[in-house]
Amino acid sequence: MYSIIDRNISNLNIPLMNKIVLFFLKKYITSPKKEWLRFDSVFMVIGIIISVATLTVALSIFEGYESVLKETILGVNSHIYIFKSGEGNLLKHDVEEIENKLQRTEGVENTSALIISQAMAANGNRIKGAIVRGIDWEQPELPSKYKKFVLEGTWQLDSNKSAVLGYKLAKELNLKLGDTFKLISPMNSKITPMGLKPKEESFNLVGLYKSGMYEYDSKFIFIDRSEMAEFNSMEDEYTMVEVKMKPEWIEKADYISYTWEHEFEYKYQISSWIDFNSNLFALLKMEKWVIFIILSFLILIASFNVVSSVSTSIIEKRTELGILKAYGASDKILQKIFIGKTLILALLSVTFGQIMGILLAKFLSWQKFLVLKGDVYFLDKINVQFGYISWLVVLGVSMLIVLAASLIPLKNISKLNITNIIRKT
Repeated sequence: MYSIIDRNISNLNIPLMNKIVLFFLKKYITSPKKEWLRFDSVFMVIGIIISVATLTVALSIFEGYESVLKETILGVNSHIYIFKSGEGNLLKHDVEEIENKLQRTEGVENTSALIISQAMAANGNRIKGAIVRGIDWEQPELPSKYKKFVLEGTWQLDSNKSAVLGYKLAKELNLKLGDTFKLISPMNSKITPMGLKPKEESFNLVGLYKSGMYEYDSKFIFIDRSEMAEFNSMEDEYTMVEVKMKPEWIEKADYISYTWEHEFEYKYQISSWIDFNSNLFALLKMEKWVIFIILSFLILIASFNVVSSVSTSIIEKRTELGILKAYGASDKILQKIFIGKTLILALLSVTFGQIMGILLAKFLSWQKFLVLKGDVYFLDKINVQFGYISWLVVLGVSMLIVLAASLIPLKNISKLNITNIIRKT
């Protein structure tokens, strides 16, 4: 045995003790299958793989959900909204002032004034609350990307009393393309001999849209802005001005809105898409970290097997360890051997666990039998995404937990009695 060790060690042009570590690591890595198929080692590997795969699946779903949610929000909403400060609506001269100034502002792609109000949509005995948006449909590029979500029909609101509905709202009202439904506005009620009568008008369903967000697909109705003004009795009045920023300016929308408020001398209330959805994204971030911490405990539990595996390995290799100590190897040198072996196993296990987790997450995104409740999760489809930062975080946390666990039994090396070991050999 000693001649083999000496021969292998002498071939390496590095300090003797490091040669010893490398020799034994090579020996354990290239050892017979029984070395790797010991029950404690297999149990440790399986535990790490399952826990890492579970964590990877959870993070993939969360990141995919957050990414798609953000994309959808930016698709159905503008980047910046401008309202009248205080009570009341924007007047025609307000809109002209805003649009003239923003046309000369860097980063602005386009703007559009619109009218928004709440109403009831009715078809027969079916009635649903809705948010009606009066838009300038003839504008080539609207700040919000409504037109790209067309599911059936058209966005052409040129015919008299035409409307586009979210597909879920149309389904709940039992409407299909070409059907007629009523819009009822309690806010515009008229006094009659029979009492207050809400204003109502009939509209033709010419298009359906699907954004992927339940909140929009189940509530939004789009009609022509001029017809909306007539329906709400708002001549030369607008609810707000929507602003679309160029791509490189979108993430700066929060800062820009504060700047514009000052430039307009606080005549207008200006908010960004970040302001409107700050609570939602803060909640998602908190939930992501909670899930990460909870699932990290699975890796911690799996690391208990590391303690058992290293302890067993020390007992089995006590003869070799005793001989090395007799040759002058320090406890730290011997500990490096087991740490190296454990980290190699852990690295392979974590990597395989991440791969398995990503594949499982992909399967969940492809399958059709597990569907999210849109009224709870905003989206009705599982989407996955796993970035390199998440990969590094999972890898780093897993390896640190395993390393910490492997250090616990290594103190037993210092307790080895060289004399007793040599006598037994």
